[in-house]
Amino acid sequence: MAQTSQLTAAGWGFVGAGAVLALVALVLAAMAPGETRLAAWARRYGFELTEINRPVVSRYLRKTRTLQAAGAGLGFLASPIYVGISERPFPLGDSWVALAIGGYLVATVVAEATFLRSRTPNSVRGAALLPRSLADYVPKAAIWAIRILPLVSVGLAVLYGVVPKNPQRPLDPSSTFLLVASALLVTFAIAIETTLRAIVARPQPAMIEDAVEADDAVRASSIHGLSGASVALMLLTGGWELVSAGEVTSVTILSQVLPWLGVLVDVTALAAWIFIGHPRSWRVDREVAAVNAR
Repeated sequence: MAQTSQLTAAGWGFVGAGAVLALVALVLAAMAPGETRLAAWARRYGFELTEINRPVVSRYLRKTRTLQAAGAGLGFLASPIYVGISERPFPLGDSWVALAIGGYLVATVVAEATFLRSRTPNSVRGAALLPRSLADYVPKAAIWAIRILPLVSVGLAVLYGVVPKNPQRPLDPSSTFLLVASALLVTFAIAIETTLRAIVARPQPAMIEDAVEADDAVRASSIHGLSGASVALMLLTGGWELVSAGEVTSVTILSQVLPWLGVLVDVTALAAWIFIGHPRSWRVDREVAAVNAR
């Protein structure tokens, strides 16, 4: 029998209030960042704001913040709207806060990945003669986490499929759903690393030191933000799989341990997003001897 769910009148009222708050947050996010925020961001990445590089930094911060606010709002509203329309539980869970965080992280991935073509006004594009490495812009541990965590997710999906099930509890999500989600996560990880390497390989402004420094800062911020959000999303997926397995299994010890382990993984996801995506300071220490103007 299909599992049903229903949104109450109070729930719809809460959805309306959440939609208003999401709209307000989106409007505020779309406003140009103030001088204090611009200066703090420049200090984090070790360069000085000038009239040449300020527009690029402002546009970058404005775009990422706007998409993050939109993603958080959509994530927050996704479950109740789905339940209200379909009268079935949302496949990804009913925690509105967790879904808002997930939406925020997805939007961060989109924002960072789509800033590849940002250009500094009045600058010439060039290619550095010295080789650049992804490890120049983000810790190696983050790179390996992006490669390994999808495989862990596949393993957890298999675990979900083989653990003895409680016959009195309907399976939602299904084993097939988790396996497909894990396979998509593997594809996602490949796409993310490809995008990270594309950011590293992107041509830089040539011959203008202010523009090069800002470009390196935006590049480093994009890679950190994209890596932190991606690792956090992968960990949240693993946490969701652990909680789901703990909820449907008939094995008492697993039903007691797995949900708490899933919560611990979710907390780890938050830490990864904070420490990888928002470094206290980071400067690309790379001497570019010469450039080829394009």
